[in-house]
Amino acid sequence: MKTIGGAYQNAIKIGELESIRGLAALLIVFHHIPKWNPILDTKIINNGYLMVELFFVLSGFVIFRAYSNKIGDKRDLLRFQLLRFGRLYPVHLLFLFIFIFIELAKYFSELKLGFISNTPAFRENNFTAIVEQIFLIQSIGPTGNNITFNGPAWSISVEFYTYFIFGLIVLLLGRAKNILFALLATVSLLMLMTHLTFGFEDFLRCLAGFFVGCLTANATEHIKKTLPNYFPIAALSIIILFLQFKTSKDFDLLIYFLTAALIASLDLSQQSVLKKILNLKPLTWLGTISYSVYMSHSAILVALHQVMRFILKRPLIMGVDGKNIPQLSQADTIIILALITMIILIVYTLVYNFIELPMRKKSRSFAFSRLS
Repeated sequence: MKTIGGAYQNAIKIGELESIRGLAALLIVFHHIPKWNPILDTKIINNGYLMVELFFVLSGFVIFRAYSNKIGDKRDLLRFQLLRFGRLYPVHLLFLFIFIFIELAKYFSELKLGFISNTPAFRENNFTAIVEQIFLIQSIGPTGNNITFNGPAWSISVEFYTYFIFGLIVLLLGRAKNILFALLATVSLLMLMTHLTFGFEDFLRCLAGFFVGCLTANATEHIKKTLPNYFPIAALSIIILFLQFKTSKDFDLLIYFLTAALIASLDLSQQSVLKKILNLKPLTWLGTISYSVYMSHSAILVALHQVMRFILKRPLIMGVDGKNIPQLSQADTIIILALITMIILIVYTLVYNFIELPMRKKSRSFAFSRLS
């Protein structure tokens, strides 16, 4: 099968799914904010880590729709992987350098100024971790370095290699690809359910979500029936209630199926109220910059943490992870949250416009000019 230029070059964009991705990215930001005040200690925020699973399912759905019939030879596979590399790696590398600089600043602060850090410089963020981050293997297997430096990059590690598995299966199996997609999703879910992950839990989380997304995309392509317009609202409401009332991690795997139901209901319904809301420009814009949001928020939170600790000198308490957390009043917390949101959106927009978007264009140009 040969590639058909424009259809291959432009990965599909579904406005409502972009918005869902953007809102999920914001929830992850709030999940990673330290508990500066009890108002941040809510179930929906504490369970916000599950939005990464939602990302995986969304990625599987969108990538399947865009590329499931467009990888017909080795050149197509290489082009596909280069496009994924150009999408993920430049922003990852930028924030890896930023966190290396933070680690150096911590080292000199400890050495020259006598500051005491929660974690001494380069103890966890060591040379081995740097090498693993460069090759995006920090979360492939039991490395022990999955959340070193820019913690959220762990999901980029597993997603990059999941893309390659997807492309290879499409190339080699053609129409039979969905059988292996179903097998990979099922085996990954069973291993996660039984906790027999052998140190590959992060990778399995991605495989499970991504291929559930692929199967959802394949199923909706063959369903001709239009769903009632209240289905998407019901599906989103169930996810919100799940995040608010889930009390045990034993139920975490349900997020894959709840996300699949939400995506399918949006795809198979017509002009529902939820689809109209999600297609509003501010929300689709948030979705557009969501990757930059996701990748840069840790650095911003680290900077604000130091400001509150050393400049504002807020009182500290020790968290469950053994790290000191500044304590704020409720009013201060609300103000800081508004400030964080504003800073994050400004920084993310700059990263998207000056790093992510230009590098994506360059990688696309290279992929289609050199591999034609």
